[in-house]
Amino acid sequence: MSSTVTVYIDDRGKPMNIPDYESIIKKSFELRRHQATAININGVRIPLTKNSDLDVSNIWVKFGRTITMGEARTQRFVAQYLEEQNIADVRAPRVYLAFTWGDFGFIVSEYIDGQMCNTSDIGVVAVAVQALIKIPSPNSTPGPVGGGVIEHPFFVDGKSDIWYNTVEELEGHVNGILAKTGRTVRVDFKSEAGLLLCVSDLKIVNFMKDGEGRIVAVDFGGYSFLPPSFFALALKHGGFAHRIASSGMLEYPAPPSTNVSALESASSALAPYSSNDIGLSRELRSRRVR
Repeated sequence: MSSTVTVYIDDRGKPMNIPDYESIIKKSFELRRHQATAININGVRIPLTKNSDLDVSNIWVKFGRTITMGEARTQRFVAQYLEEQNIADVRAPRVYLAFTWGDFGFIVSEYIDGQMCNTSDIGVVAVAVQALIKIPSPNSTPGPVGGGVIEHPFFVDGKSDIWYNTVEELEGHVNGILAKTGRTVRVDFKSEAGLLLCVSDLKIVNFMKDGEGRIVAVDFGGYSFLPPSFFALALKHGGFAHRIASSGMLEYPAPPSTNVSALESASSALAPYSSNDIGLSRELRSRRVR
């Protein structure tokens, strides 16, 4: 292989028959043309030979130029947290490996042998979302675990252009947008309940039921640890999000209503510019990643 493999996660307890990196990369590209669908363009199931109870019959590989190690670290943290806390309402696929190869990111995880949820499952999915949004951040950095760009509908094109090292930087940018565009409201994230998991991409296709009927959260690209007002804003985007919001089954730390309305105002203010740069300080602007 001409490009270098850089490993970010190598789970010591992973199944014994996980292939080497070169084999995973080669097989992933070979299988994608056969397994790609309208709702799955980045994931492939790789069948394996199972020789013992320490082996698995399949692995799931999500890969592509847009797949980040922040997503891999977040999925791993959430999967471990749910298991360690014995939370039965939802689980996440275990991450075996995560690495980059050139411009491509690869997340190798447990294969879920189950069915995609549908609209008849909205009740159990809402319960699963409730469990997810209670998960506290492992640190004080907003975004995916270990840092990274934030995927959230607040931003133009649904993704931030920089990493925020602190909540104060994120708050400063939001208030900078509001000030730059002549709006008088402001956010105060210090008044909220810290950083909690934000399920920003609420789509029914991102939840499955495994063989035991348990709900499984899949696709962690839209997950970050953020002030709760960001989840309140995410509930305003998309038909399924609206249905979850109106299900009456969600209880979460209610952020000040002024923060939610100010966030919505700041997001709307960005739209005419088609840029997330508005209101950024010179220091933050220097961190642009795209």
